[in-house]
Formats: sequence, C-alpha cells, structure tokens
Amino acid sequence: MINLNKNFLIYGYGISGKSVEKYLRNKNCNYNIYDDFKKIKNKRVISKKYLENKINNYSYFIVSPSIKIEKNHFLYKYKNKILIDLDFLSLEISSQKILGITGTEGKSSTCIYLNQILSKKYKTKIIGNFGNTILDKTNLIKYLSKIDILIIELSSYQLDKLKFLKLHYALITNIFSDHLEYHKNIKNYISSKFKIQDCLYKNSYLFLSKNLFVKYQSYIKINKNRLILNNEKNIYKKDISNYIKEINLNSIKNLIHYIDSKIKIKNTNISNDLNYRVQLIYKKNILKIYNDSKCTNLNNAIYKNNLLNSSKKILILGGILKKQDKNLKFKIKDSLVLIFGYQSNLFIKQLEFIDSNYFKFDNLIELTKFIKLIINFKKYEYILFSPGGESFDSYKNYLDRGSHFNRLIKKVLV
Repeated sequence: MINLNKNFLIYGYGISGKSVEKYLRNKNCNYNIYDDFKKIKNKRVISKKYLENKINNYSYFIVSPSIKIEKNHFLYKYKNKILIDLDFLSLEISSQKILGITGTEGKSSTCIYLNQILSKKYKTKIIGNFGNTILDKTNLIKYLSKIDILIIELSSYQLDKLKFLKLHYALITNIFSDHLEYHKNIKNYISSKFKIQDCLYKNSYLFLSKNLFVKYQSYIKINKNRLILNNEKNIYKKDISNYIKEINLNSIKNLIHYIDSKIKIKNTNISNDLNYRVQLIYKKNILKIYNDSKCTNLNNAIYKNNLLNSSKKILILGGILKKQDKNLKFKIKDSLVLIFGYQSNLFIKQLEFIDSNYFKFDNLIELTKFIKLIINFKKYEYILFSPGGESFDSYKNYLDRGSHFNRLIKKVLV
C-alpha cells in the first residue's frame, strides 16, 4: 500500500507526471519534480545536483511508464520504490470492477467495444494507455463512485512497472514483436505482457486465445486456475475490416459473460471504431482501399496483408521502423510492396518477398503518384495502407498521416 505521508519524486513531467502532480497536490502530499530534458517553471522542480544529494529522502519515485530503468540509470537501485500513475488508483478503488486490456494490436479497439457494450447497462470509463487520465480529478473518490466499470488499456511499459493496481479481469488481445528498443528481446516483451496476470485479484481471471496459450505456455508460467480460453473461429471474410472487428469482438465474449451473463452481444450494434484502423475508405468495382495508418507494427501489417487472398494487392509500408530482431524475417506473399520514407532500406532488410516485388519512394506524395500510373495495369483488388512504422518521420501522429493518405488517394482516383 502506498503511504501518502511519505516524500515523492515525480521523475518526468509529461502527461502522466502532470496528472500525478495534481493528484499529490490534491492530497496535500510532499513531492518534488525532476525532468532530464524540460525546463519547467514550478517551485517544486529540483536540480540534478539537489536530487543527487537528497535522493535518499524520497520514499517513492513516480516515473513516466516509457522510461527504461536500466543498470546504468541512477534510479536502478531504487527499483522497488518506483511507481507509475496507475498505482495510485489502488488507493481510490472501492466497488468498481476493473478490467485490464493489453496486447500488441487491438487494445484500443477492444476497449472501445467493451465500453459500447457495457455502457448500455453500466457506467463505464476508459483510461490508461488509451490516452486519458482521471488522477487529476479534484475529488477522485467522488468521481469514481459514479463509475461501475473501469476499463484500463495497459501497455507493456506500464505492466513492466505496475506494483499496486489490482484487476478483476484481464485480457490479452494478441502478441506481435514490438518495443524491442525497450525490452531488448521478444521473450522479455512477451513476459511483460503476461505480467498482467500478476495484477489479478485472487479468484479473478485472465482471458486468452487458445493460440496464444499453446504458443507461449512452454516458457511463460501461466496460472491455469485463473485462465479462461476464448473460442476461436475461422471467421475470415473478404472484407478485412470486418474480420479484424470480429476477432476483437470474439475475444471479449467470455469476458462480458463473466461480468454479466444477461448481456447479449450484437455485432451490428458496435459502431464506433478507431479512425484509420483497417478503415475501408474506397470501394468501387473490384477495388477496395483500406487506411490502417494506426498500424505501427511491421509484424501486424504483414499479417493483415497476407490475410488478403489475392495476387492483385498493394501493401504500403513506411515511417520509422521499430527495433526488430535482426534474424527475424517477415514473409510477404503475392504483393506489390510500396515503401516510403528514409528508412525504406531497413524495412526491406526485415522482409522476405515471396512472389512479390517492391519499390521505394521518398514520401507518400511520390508513392501515390506511382499508384496513379499503375492502378489500371493489373486491375488491383486491394490497396492496404498499413505502414508498420511510426509516423513521426513526417507527421504529428498516425491521425495526421491517415488524413494525408486519404487526401492523396482521392487525387489518384479522380
């Protein structure tokens, strides 16, 4: 249990750091702020020299989840005292049911689907890696008293550090190779995802697909007494956006049944998908174009492309490639692959082309001009814009990138 009468250091003054500051201030706690990079005008901010001299005065260090505390980091020997913002919810939770959702892809969509279904009967809220916080509420206990079910999207960074927050239900959507710049190797990354089962209350459950269980049970300790396996069906249809939606919905059916067996899931009632998540943006004659700008994982982009059962398809990759295992090659089949950005060669090194060709472009503008030239030659059936890389090479975020692609592709189709 966190003792609010102790001294706290907020390390990193980003979104989570600012929310923690408001929480500690509302609780009249003693705290200071330190940031390696930002110049902050705040009387609570301390210098590095002050921190080095007084570091033993702090009982807790609240860090931004993405900060990696390695052996050469000055906080390494204080790892047992490190918290993240979500840990403080353990002091505020009372009767609410807490759902924890993690996985490489589909976390946000799964949270949205849970929220849509459960909110018809209960008062729900999504927080965590989803992009919002509730710690900054002036009266958090009063705010939470109006919520029946709290849905928390959890990243591998958060799970790597989380100590006090407990969950009534946990779900892992899927696992692809990701965040190796932080976790160093795929085994560490997988282990971080399965740490979600350590957050469960006694007699609570982890929901997992049979495929994930079979794949990882040999080297990850999975508590079978707390495990509920989701039934998997061969539900693939020609429309890949509906297929991905069906996968995410199928993964939560058991979870919803355990929360309230009277709730019936009707897929037709699920409306709000995330923008640029396998979004069908064009359909005419035989051609379908999907905008999947939210995909920043190369493994997942190739997986979705290979689902398309056609030799007349174009996959568009690009952006900043996340660190990958150098020995790992992703097989790409029956595709014309168009790669944009200054890291195009890094993408190519990670790919094994099977009955496929590729072309490189400096940017999306040049790439879409090329599409305009070739679009009618082979009578393509699919164009999948699923970059598999982060957007910060040329864009503010994946939304900005997705919007730009939509505008460019409209010019191509005129």
